[in-house]
Amino acid sequence: MKKRMIINWFLAWALVATGASAQTEMQIPVQQFTLENGLTFLVVERSTAPVFSGFICVSVGSAHEITGNIGTAHLLEHMMFKGSQNIGTTDFESEKVLMAKEDSVWVRIDEARRQLPYLRINHPEKVAEQERYIETLQLLLDSLAQASSQYVIQNEFDGIYTRHGAAEFNASTGYDQTNYYVSLPSNRLELWFAMESDRLKNPAFREFFTERSVVSEERRLSVENNPDTKLYEQVIGAAYMAHPYKIFWEWQSEVNNLTRQDLQNFFRKYYIPQEMTVAIVGNVKLAEVKRLAEKYFGVIPRGTLPEPIYTEEPPQTGERRIDVNYESSPALYIAFHKTAFDSPEEPVFQIIQRLLGDGRTSRLYKALVLDKQVCLDISVGEFPGGELGSEDPGLFLIFAYPKEGVSTAEVEKGVYEELEKLAATPVEEKELTKIKNRIDADFIWGLQSNIGLAGRLASTKLQAQDWQYLLRFRDKLKQVTSDDIMATAKKYLTRENRTVATLIPKMTGEEK
Repeated sequence: MKKRMIINWFLAWALVATGASAQTEMQIPVQQFTLENGLTFLVVERSTAPVFSGFICVSVGSAHEITGNIGTAHLLEHMMFKGSQNIGTTDFESEKVLMAKEDSVWVRIDEARRQLPYLRINHPEKVAEQERYIETLQLLLDSLAQASSQYVIQNEFDGIYTRHGAAEFNASTGYDQTNYYVSLPSNRLELWFAMESDRLKNPAFREFFTERSVVSEERRLSVENNPDTKLYEQVIGAAYMAHPYKIFWEWQSEVNNLTRQDLQNFFRKYYIPQEMTVAIVGNVKLAEVKRLAEKYFGVIPRGTLPEPIYTEEPPQTGERRIDVNYESSPALYIAFHKTAFDSPEEPVFQIIQRLLGDGRTSRLYKALVLDKQVCLDISVGEFPGGELGSEDPGLFLIFAYPKEGVSTAEVEKGVYEELEKLAATPVEEKELTKIKNRIDADFIWGLQSNIGLAGRLASTKLQAQDWQYLLRFRDKLKQVTSDDIMATAKKYLTRENRTVATLIPKMTGEEK
């Protein structure tokens, strides 16, 4: 009974228009204002519980990194949790002196490493001495980092939030955006403003070299030791030639050579008010949010707008295939180039994704797992993805795992048969309506939580420059027809537009 009352309240709040239903008009009571420095705030007042969620969305992600500094966006996100010049330290001035010395030693290490290739070919007798010199410098860097740590209050930023009842405190780095979010009791609204503005105004980038190693290790654990992720990386890298989406996960060789200055430059370039949107949803009042926004965020200076990503991926003119050898069971990943968020075909792709790969009732699952029984599992996804789609044209992906004794070729054939049906035969209205209702239900449920609504509002405002596009996109999904689906499938799900990656199990000596 209680659950039903909550659902009814939410629908009553969401469906403001007279006579509206879950399938027609929705309105969200968003109040928007922009500070003089260009920072936009979106506020939704909800008095159902004495809590709120704050969501900061920055219009930068790993796609904005440049060759040589790959990994900057991800490492910067990590560093933002290290506190600020005021939080996380007992003596920032002393800490800053030691950090400068660390950076100076790293410059010497970098210079010494650059000389090694030339010593090897011209003065091989000096290589051992140079390597010992580098080891000595590394020991000096470690000792300076240890000395700097005496001033660090570990996890103080997180600790302050935790002591004041925080939940969902986290961040995420995508290809197009980076997000920072947390939920707190309503009487801690000013605490949120003070904390978040402080790490934006006074970043410290402390424990840099330690955290750099952490990010590098994440790559090793998440990609190098994971066959599925390794195959995923390979299919994306093969599908893209030019666009920066082609780098799925930062390269360790580049992360391990990033400097603190690299992060500072990236931060100054992209973390500017005009490139951020803040959404606050919960038991708050607009007047108070405005007052605190001016007090804490209004002093952040405007920046120079960075150039967008101009690189366009050239059209693919033929099938690309790649094999990956790994000690694992076989797998098959198929990628098709698709649209960006602003394409009229993007809503069609979201419908197609549900039709083909939404659970056990989806077409691919029923055909290849239940009927033909050639797969253990099969699913569909998009890359890099997003609520509305990606900023630039992404990929539509199919992930298939053959049963033992079944070849990937047989599975691949079955997949293409289903795609051909999609392009040639209209989807029945009953099946299409079912998919649309599921998508709409997920949309409504996604807005129920404060953090869910805040995230969608902030992200949409940055991506589409208008948060109301979130509702217009919902309407676009409802308008997709079976003819739209057939036309999109014929246009994009073609041989010349696809990249196929096959995971081939390595054979042990005994198997050979």
